[in-house]
Amino acid sequence: MSRLEKGTKVPFMGLDKAPEQNLAVALADALRAELGSRSVAKTVARWTGVSDRAVKKWLAGKVVPGGEHLVTLMRHSDQVLAAVLKAAGRL
Repeated sequence: MSRLEKGTKVPFMGLDKAPEQNLAVALADALRAELGSRSVAKTVARWTGVSDRAVKKWLAGKVVPGGEHLVTLMRHSDQVLAAVLKAAGRL
């Protein structure tokens, strides 16, 4: 019998995602503050070359952009750069 047939359950060991979540929210706030409320998603998608769906997740504060996209956002937005430096404890 396999573990699935026996009903053995492995306990979930959730990781603390609070720092990552705080960064996601800080980046979303920075993008909205710099670009305003109109066409933020389209502007960010144009800058990074990603889909509107990915950008909407970033703007909702659910996901942090990956390395290359984060660097691109920092290149275009001073407020995103400041948010990343603040999160790193450098500002």
